[in-house]
Parts: sequence; C-alpha cells; structure tokens
Amino acid sequence: MKELFFWRVWSSSERRISIAAFATIILALLFFIVKGIDPLANVIRWDVLSELSEISTVVDILKFDNWQYGISGPSNLVTEQFVASTMQTDFITIKIFWGLIIVGLSSILASLTTMPRFWYLTGMVAFIVLVASARLETLGVFGEGSRTLFILTVVLYGGLSYYFHAFRPDLGIGSRIMGLLGISIFLVLLITFLSTVAFPALTAASYSLPIWLLISILFLLISATEIIAGLVWLSTSGQMKAGKSGFANFLVITILYLLSLVLLYLKNTRQIDWDLTLLSPVYLAIAAGILGIWGFKKRVDSTNGLLSFRSTGFWLYTGMFIVAGAFAGYAAGTANDPLLEVLEDVVVNGQLAMGIVFLFYIIINFYAVFKQNLAVHKVLYKPMRFGLTQTRLFGFAGVVILFSIQRLLPVHQGIAGYFNGLGDLYSNTGEYPLAEQYYKMALQQEFQNHKSNYALASLALTQGDKVAGAYYFRQALLKNPSPQAYAGLTGVLMQESLFFDAIFSLQEGLRAFPESGELLNNLGMLYAKTNVADSAHYYLDKAEKNSKRPEVPATNLLAIWARSTDSGLLDSLANNSTAQKYLSWQANWLAVQNLRQKFSKQNFENDAIKSDSSLSVSGLAYLVNYSKNQAGLDSFPATFLPKLANKNQLLSEDLSLAALYPEFYSGNKLKAVETLSVWAEQGGEKAKVYHKILGHWLLQVGLYDLAIKHLSNVDGIEGVLGQAVGYSLSGQQAIGGLLLERMQEKEPNAALQKLQNSLMTIKAPKTKADSLFAIAQKSPSEKNYSNAVHANPFDEKIVSASASYFRQKKQIPKAYSIVLDALKFNDRAPLLWEEYTILSLQQGLIGQADEGEAQVKEISSPAGYQAFLARYQPMRALIEKQRAEFK
Repeated sequence: MKELFFWRVWSSSERRISIAAFATIILALLFFIVKGIDPLANVIRWDVLSELSEISTVVDILKFDNWQYGISGPSNLVTEQFVASTMQTDFITIKIFWGLIIVGLSSILASLTTMPRFWYLTGMVAFIVLVASARLETLGVFGEGSRTLFILTVVLYGGLSYYFHAFRPDLGIGSRIMGLLGISIFLVLLITFLSTVAFPALTAASYSLPIWLLISILFLLISATEIIAGLVWLSTSGQMKAGKSGFANFLVITILYLLSLVLLYLKNTRQIDWDLTLLSPVYLAIAAGILGIWGFKKRVDSTNGLLSFRSTGFWLYTGMFIVAGAFAGYAAGTANDPLLEVLEDVVVNGQLAMGIVFLFYIIINFYAVFKQNLAVHKVLYKPMRFGLTQTRLFGFAGVVILFSIQRLLPVHQGIAGYFNGLGDLYSNTGEYPLAEQYYKMALQQEFQNHKSNYALASLALTQGDKVAGAYYFRQALLKNPSPQAYAGLTGVLMQESLFFDAIFSLQEGLRAFPESGELLNNLGMLYAKTNVADSAHYYLDKAEKNSKRPEVPATNLLAIWARSTDSGLLDSLANNSTAQKYLSWQANWLAVQNLRQKFSKQNFENDAIKSDSSLSVSGLAYLVNYSKNQAGLDSFPATFLPKLANKNQLLSEDLSLAALYPEFYSGNKLKAVETLSVWAEQGGEKAKVYHKILGHWLLQVGLYDLAIKHLSNVDGIEGVLGQAVGYSLSGQQAIGGLLLERMQEKEPNAALQKLQNSLMTIKAPKTKADSLFAIAQKSPSEKNYSNAVHANPFDEKIVSASASYFRQKKQIPKAYSIVLDALKFNDRAPLLWEEYTILSLQQGLIGQADEGEAQVKEISSPAGYQAFLARYQPMRALIEKQRAEFK
C-alpha cells in the first residue's frame, strides 16, 4: 500500500499539489474523452432544413342531413431534412486546451529546475527552440512581426527557472509551479489584451501545434512499456502465496496483448478490415499513461539518484500527461483526423515495437527470477544482462522501422495536421484563399484525410462553387467516411437536380452507417418526393427509432401520411401517433386534424412566435393551421396575426388570410366578410380563392344571393355545387338542379346524381345563431340578443328582433348600428329596412326614413307593407305635429 499511495510520505504541500495534479490529469482525460466520442460533432452541426408545402383540406363545412358541402383550402405541411453544416471551429475547445496546457507546461518547466545543471540546460535549450518554432510574432503583440513577445517569453521563463535552479534550490515544487504558472497567466493576459489578431488563442494554438505534438509523442513512447510492466506486477505480486511460477501466465497474457497490437497495426495499415473497437488504442494509451505514474517512479528510482521522483520525476511525468491529454482533446475537438491518427499510430507502433523489445529484456534478465517464484516487479528495472538503455534504443529503432514500413505516413499526417490547424485559423479570419492553400498543402501530405477535404468542401460552398464542393465531399469519403460528408454531398447533388445520384449516395452512406438517423431521414424524404410512399415510410420509421432527434422523422411521417393515406387509415395512424412538443410536428398534426375535420380544443404553442416577431417555416405553418383548426374555439389569432403580418411582409398575405378564419368563426363576422369582400374585388392571383371562401361564409350566414354571386367566379365543381346549394336554400331548387345537370353532362359523377335529388328537399341547417336567438326570445336580455347578433350579424330576423329590443330599451344608437351593419350585405331584407326606417325616424332623420319607407314598399309584400305603414304613419304624423308646434 505504501508503494501504491507513495505521496502519503510527502509533505502536506506536496500532497496537496499532487492531488491537484491528479485532478488536472482527470480533467485532461475527460476533455479528450468527451471531445473524442464524436470528433466531427465538435465542428459540424446537424442543422434542420424545413420546407413548406400545401395540402388541400376542408375546414369550411356546411352540414345537411345526409351530406355536407365543404370547400377545399390549403393547410401547410412542414417536411424536414438534416443538413450537415460547414466546418466550424469550437472555440470552447481552444480555451480548455490552453487552460490545461499552461498547467502542464508549468509542471514540466518546474521539474526541469530541480534537475542537475546539464539536464536543466539541455531542457531549457530545447524549450527555447520549441518556443521559437511557435512563431509568436504572428500574434501581433508589440507590433506586427515584432519578436519582442518571443524575447519576453524566453526572458521570463528562462530567468525565473534559472533563479529557481541556481539560487533557490530550497524552494518546494509547489512554489516553483505556481511561479511559472503565474508567468503563463501573465503572458496569456498580455496576448489577450494586446494582440492585434482576431483570434489570438486559435492563432497561438495553430502555430504552436508542433510543440504539443512532440511532447505528446514523447509521453506516449515513454509510457509505451508500462502495460507490460503492469502485467509483470499482475503475474508476480501474488505468486509467493500461490507457490507457483508466474512466468507462464505472464507470457500468455503478454503475447495476447502483443497480438492485439499486431492486429491494430494491420488494421491501421489497411491490411485487414476488422472491427477492433474493443482493442481501441485510446484504451491502451490511457491505461499505459495511468500505469506509468507508478512505473515511472520505479524507472526514476533505478537511476541511482540521478533524478528524484519526488522532486522531479512525478512532476515531469504528470506535466507531460496533462499536455498529451490536452493535445489529444484539441485534435478531437477540431476533428483533425490526421493528428488523431498520428497519436494512434504512435500508441500502436510504440507499444508494439517497444513492447517486443521489453519482453525480450524481461526474459533475458529475469527468467531465472521468475523460476524462483520471486517478485520480479520489484527488480524489473535492475537488469543483469541486457540494459535499459539498450532496450529503449532498440525499441525506438523498432518504432522507426514500423513508421518506415508505412512510408513515414505518420510523419506526413503530422504535417498535414499542422496545415489543417493553419487552415482553420485563416478560415475563421475570412482569408479564404490562404485557408484553401493550407488545406491543399495538407492534402499534399495526406490526400485522403477527412478534415482537409471537408473543410475545402465547406469553403467551396461558402463561395458558391458547388462542383468543387461535391468533389471534395467525395474525397472526404475515401478513407474516413462520415454521415456528414454523405449528407453534404447529397445536398449538393440535389441542388444540381441530380436526384438519382443523391439517392445512390445516401444508399451508399447507409451501407457504411446503417444506423444513421440523419441519413435514414433524408433518404426517406427523397423517396417521398418520388411518391414512393412505402419506401419513404420504411426509412422514416427506422429513422425515428435511430435518430438523436426523433421528432424530425416523426414530423415527416405525419406529412407522408397526410399526402398518401386514405381517411380510414389516416385516422388509425393519427390516433396511434405519439405526441411531440416539436413545433414542426405540431404544425403537421394540425394539418392532419384539418384533413380529418377534427376540430377539438388544442393548446397554443407560444414558441411559434419568436421574441423579435420573426417567423420560421414551422412557425408560419403552425400559425396558419392553428388558426383554421381552432377558428371556432379561439379568436385570439385574429388579434395578433395581423400584427405579425405587418412585421413579416413576405408572409403578410398568408397570415392575414389565416387571421380571418378565427375572426369569422369566433370573432367579428362582419369584419371578416368586409375584409374578404374587398380582397375578392381587388382581383389578383388569389381572387378566386377569396371568392370561394367568401361564398361559403355567406352561405353559412344565410346571404344566399350574394353567395351565389361570389361562387359564380369559382371554376369547377366547388363553384357549381355552391351555387346549386345557394339556389336551393333560397327556394329556387329548379335552378340548382339545372346547374348540377349541366355539370353532370361535362363531368359525369354518380355522387352528383344523388345530390341532385337531395337538393329538392334541402333545408338550411340549424346554426349556433339560431340556438342563441331562441334563447334570447325565451329570456330577453341585452346579453342574449348581443350573443345572437354576434353569431350572425346579417340574419334578418335576428337583427330586426334585436334592434327592436334595443330600441325599446332606449339604446337607439346600438340598434341603429347593428341594422346598418346588416344592411351592408343583406340589403333585400324587408324587416331590416323596416327597423332602419323606424330608427331613422326616431332620430329625426326624416330623409333617411323616407328612403327606408320606399325600400320597404319595393321589396315587401303588399300585406307586409300595409302592416308596416300601420306602425310607421302614426309615428311620422306625431313627429310632424311636434315640429309644427315647435315652429
């Protein structure tokens, strides 16, 4: 236990800072693991492209005994596909990277100050050379191209480290790390506030990349033999009690481990194509790194006092560990696959080559010790025949040989990764020609790398070059294909109207990524566009089960059902559909409800309207569909939709028309009819649609003659049937039957023949206004009569009775107002003119009263007119007498 928790014997300050070091290592590993789960997700978003289309639904319905007359109108459907964004830089990754780097670097430099003079000077010279390679002048601190920052960096780090090394050897490691960390923070702040470049953190990371790559490679090679060393401990630590030699066990598990490395090497060199996920180099690197914390202690202790693990070795190793973890996280966070492959090759090649030599070293030196059942792990770094230095040299030579067999591909990939970093930098600064040049330089080093090809495709699309975009997307699929690249390629092909090529590309993508919900969704939508409903449903259903955003394929499924499913099956599918809060799904659900003629109460989704009042495609579709579906239940859209129309000029016409539905069915019918009448008379592309809707609404309120007039402007069966209904309801069944007969001659239809017979006995359906009027007559009150007028402000009986009630209650202006409103559209109603005349007379408007009396005489029956005169003449005579007396 003392060996396992070696820091317990250290001072309290050393223990605290060692715990901080362990915590930072954990953070670095978490950083790498989180960013490495899906590197492409760090730089490429899955966006959703929404498209709006229309479907014919019937929401205006006039129901009779055994049939109904409805007119078709558009409801909006939203279809969505996943679109891979252009490659972008995750700046949070850059910030975390630098936070970890300055901690790791401070620990490394602090450990150098505790070394003997030769090793200290060697280390500092190497550090200065590396800093010089980072081209700090590119940051523009103290002027463009100025080397002052480089000199300041060398002076600060070199001066303080030399002070610690030469003059204060008594200082603890914590003070040294904090001092160097302070310089790092000072330089970071200096660069942040004085740098003239747009992205100083990204600039520094891009140009200093070789430093961190070299330290990471060195760390991975240093820890390359630690797994085998751990196997020695595993095989011999408990053997004394067992009484058996651990050599056989050690040999078996070590050979299995080396064989797994051989398989990984063959896979990396494309000699086999096996799925070796369980043998991932990531696991091997992390395991070797963690075991190395204890293994490196034994190696340092074997130097016979040349280095001290407590004051030097631990801090050097943990510092390199942090840098390696941060760099791996940076490579994954920027999706720089050449760098990730370099690290992977170093892990595999290093552990394979150095592991084989280390196995030879163990057998040569400690076979006899194994046979004696002794704890070999305690003397592992005290060789008797074959030295450690020779082992390391031969192991490194083996790594070089393995790289050479790969034609130095890892070296070229490292260079490609460096150029990719510079490409990212200049892509963010908007210097696209320079960025393109660096990405192409990366392709010269490794032409199949995904990062460069996808980035070049992104640049091409940004600049409108679709041909180049398609080419680079295809190149990105050569070695490391991705769903994003397939989606990008498909998008370009669709823009170029290469429909079948797009389908083949998606099918190829699904062979590589059969569980990609994004590709499944997009392929389903492509099939939907060709009206292959079965295939579309299959892929969308599978996409819903596999996608991280199942609401998108669920939305598309609703759209497919609405377009291609009969009413019976649509009811079944809709009833079994799982509700989603997703706005596009809600929009399509309302469209399906309109199609099914289901108008039950629905809650309004407030997120349909953004804070700035702008509307998305799904927001527009939802508002239009909601307004039509809930027209009889919610009048509020009639209030806010016109305001939205003013702020969304391109959508003004759709929003304004949608607002009239709740206005008519649950708001101010007069306002809705007046507005739509003006639109219809103005003409335009949608004039016939306006005439059709207005004609139907006029039928609903009993203005049959006016309805016939507007429906005569509507082509097809909807217009003819509407006119026939209007004639029949107004008592002219013969004309209605004749219209249907002529339509039969043009377009024979069995259903029309049945309707022709039904029209002879048709009666106006009972409406809500009739019920409210009956209530008002039974229980007269201002509220009840107002409700009846609100339900139908044009009905002759309702308006005249209500006006009479209000007149008796001395509410002359109100009575006069509702009569005038009704006469705007129902000007052939005798009862309305009677009330108009009486009300005009009571207000002293003799001229208007005379005009009203003339209208009553013209349109009333003789008996009706005589009855009216019996009321009117006494009132007129009384008023004339009063006027005469006044004179």
